[in-house]
Amino acid sequence: NGMVYSEYNPYTSTGRPSNRFGGINFAALNKKDGSRKPFVSRFDDGMLVEFDYDAYHLRLIGEVVNYKFPDGSVHEHMAKLYGVDYNEAKSLSFQYLYGHIPDDVLKSNPFFAKVQLYIDEVWKRYKSKNFIESDIYNKKIYKNNLSDMNKNKVFNYLIQLMETESNMSMLTKLLPKIKGYKSKLILYNYDSFLFDFHIKDGLEFIKMVKGTIEQKKKYPVKIAKGWNYHEMKDITRKFK
Repeated sequence: NGMVYSEYNPYTSTGRPSNRFGGINFAALNKKDGSRKPFVSRFDDGMLVEFDYDAYHLRLIGEVVNYKFPDGSVHEHMAKLYGVDYNEAKSLSFQYLYGHIPDDVLKSNPFFAKVQLYIDEVWKRYKSKNFIESDIYNKKIYKNNLSDMNKNKVFNYLIQLMETESNMSMLTKLLPKIKGYKSKLILYNYDSFLFDFHIKDGLEFIKMVKGTIEQKKKYPVKIAKGWNYHEMKDITRKFK
């Protein structure tokens, strides 16, 4: 019938759902080689609209370690702390978040100083209790279900679990709200949500979805639209 279907598997080591079906990994469709181009709206007068969290993991961790980011772009804020441009700051932040945080960064960057204390605390709990526990739903990940763990790997697993639980909490609020509309949520992709948008639902639908996903503006999103999933145009400024 021209439709493509997928399925989610929540039974992973961190609870972060995998999304593979029919040989396609929908969570890792290439953005540059045209793999996304065949995916279009089911509606004659529809288009695809994507809501993409901005610096999601940094904001999630900031909330846990009690670091208040200023209003605006997180990556621009970090760029000032590093003394580099936006793109390099983005790269450095993810490098430090998922890997080793150098001593000079710990001394000059108050966010990562707090992150390191949190990593040390999580590792200490993991070694003493043989599990780590999520912040939202208190899910436990047990040591005997994991292998070759180290301090940073445990922290990375916890970030993924934190992301998943935050998303699931948000979706329990969003899904009932969109039931009466023609538009459909068609792809959940960790830090983004893709909708098949029926134009008759109007801008009010997009504003409602944006407000719900942002969770009282805690986690700002970028919005993009396109006639196919490959050629998406940023329209975030229209909703500010």
